[in-house]
Amino acid sequence: METTKERTGGLTVFHLKIIAYVTMFIDHVGAFVILPYEEANLETMGYKMMRFWDVSYDICRSLGRIAFPLFCFMLVEGFFHTHNKWRYLSRLLIFSLISEFPFDLVHKDTTIWAQQSVMVTLSIGLLVLILMDKIRSTSLPESLRSLLMFVPVACGALLAHYGKVDYGFKGILVIAALYLFYPLFHTERIAFVLGGGILFFWQWMTKASRVFASLSYIPLLFYNGQKGRSAKWFFYLFYPVHLLLLYGVISYLLR
Repeated sequence: METTKERTGGLTVFHLKIIAYVTMFIDHVGAFVILPYEEANLETMGYKMMRFWDVSYDICRSLGRIAFPLFCFMLVEGFFHTHNKWRYLSRLLIFSLISEFPFDLVHKDTTIWAQQSVMVTLSIGLLVLILMDKIRSTSLPESLRSLLMFVPVACGALLAHYGKVDYGFKGILVIAALYLFYPLFHTERIAFVLGGGILFFWQWMTKASRVFASLSYIPLLFYNGQKGRSAKWFFYLFYPVHLLLLYGVISYLLR
């Protein structure tokens, strides 16, 4: 399948990752620092201070919705650009395991394997893409291939749902949809962006803050298809390290 055509200027993969990781960090500040701090000090807070923390929390969680769609797109983009898809999957799985302990720490009431991080969601999503691509490359009749491609999607969605991963089965469906409509990104980028935005609006419209996920597709209008600065290991390590940092911050504030 054709990969993203390069353009001059604009945003690179590095820039998209910066946007995704910064908004994810902001989201986690709201979820793992502001909310626990506010809950622990409700009795001593005045109305104005409580309102300030409420608004701060809502802003953080709303901006944080921008991160996941970008992670999904970059997963699909990485899938088509990597030379060794199984090695790509092994890296995601390794860092999913590394991130499990910090993830459980910041959730406090979460026991190991009771809830899984977004790293697990992306790992399942990548495995689904590998299997879909294997089926697509067979010599079977096109109608049969199209039908069989839904088998790994359904299995991945069930695994995500019962495995209690972040974003659940919806996350897997979004990754699969981006894979299927990826060619549209080259021919009708505006249509791809609008479609992605509408998809996320529909998927999570039940909660107002999650509508911000639709905004994540705007940077893709300016994506030039280039890798940009290489910082692969920094981004892999950022996830578990930033969770440990936030756990340290909230532990200090609540002691």
